[in-house]
Amino acid sequence: MAELKIKIPEDLKRKMEKFGVDWSPAIRRMIEREIQNLTEIERIVSKSKMTEEDALELGEKISKSIAERFRKHVTGDRR
Repeated sequence: MAELKIKIPEDLKRKMEKFGVDWSPAIRRMIEREIQNLTEIERIVSKSKMTEEDALELGEKISKSIAERFRKHVTGDRR
């Protein structure tokens, strides 16, 4: 089996040690889930006809819409 070395902050290491858990299986499962998620995203994206430019434009429209909705919520503007 291959080994993977990672660096984590000292405070996270102390928190992990507090539980006395063998973290290898848990981290291996997290990596497997992330690979499944990325594989699914890759599958969906491969079928998409949306270009990167289209995605950026859509993201900008969504951001503007959310910002406007938030502005209205904060100011009480019901227009």
